[in-house]
Amino acid sequence: MQTKLIKTAENNKQLILYFAGWGTPASAVGHLTLPENTDLLLCYDYQDLHFEQDLSAYQQIRLVAWSMGVWVANQVLGETPLISATAINGTGKPCDDEMGIPQAVFVGTLEQLDERNLTKFQRRMCGDSDIFQHYQGLAEQRDWQKVHSELTALYHAMQQTQGRQRSIQWTKAIVGEKDRIFPVQNQLSFWQAYQAERVHIAEEQSIKNKSAVQNEAEFSLQTLALPHYPFTAFQHWAELF
Repeated sequence: MQTKLIKTAENNKQLILYFAGWGTPASAVGHLTLPENTDLLLCYDYQDLHFEQDLSAYQQIRLVAWSMGVWVANQVLGETPLISATAINGTGKPCDDEMGIPQAVFVGTLEQLDERNLTKFQRRMCGDSDIFQHYQGLAEQRDWQKVHSELTALYHAMQQTQGRQRSIQWTKAIVGEKDRIFPVQNQLSFWQAYQAERVHIAEEQSIKNKSAVQNEAEFSLQTLALPHYPFTAFQHWAELF
């Protein structure tokens, strides 16, 4: 994958990790204001899943992952200590009939992708013409061949990891009610199941340790009137934590 570190000052101890959606430029979040004393690491273009960044200098790391970036973050951040992790319009099963993009739709997108169909996909992703016009004006857009290579690599990686579900500890999921890429009900099904599993694990641990159940709701599920591409609705990174 490609990464880009934006340092706002020397020796900052706080970091936001951003995992982009498939085929999208890192500039999609360029307008979001960073908190004070915070660096930003942009992760995108998942033609491979090699993440070799040394984050040991940071004392507080927050994750914001969008769309396919949710699955990628699950694959590569297992050992990274996070104080928060927000998933936006994505799930840990991105190619799934019940908890992600239906298999036939995912494969159809991959097999039929060309410049024209990529533009159609981006229109659906943005939801309306104003947001689409904004998205088209973003810097660092990539051509459809590179975007196709990325989706091919992601699909193959998903096939190789099928049945080996990995997950970091998510603290928040935002589901866009106007999402036309990841079906809304599928997103809700995934995150409701995730939340139930978190509660079950917390209860088991409390029985084992003979202690009160820790705040199982350290995970929150939020629905907002957003299209799949959500970032025009926000001005600050802190709104996403």
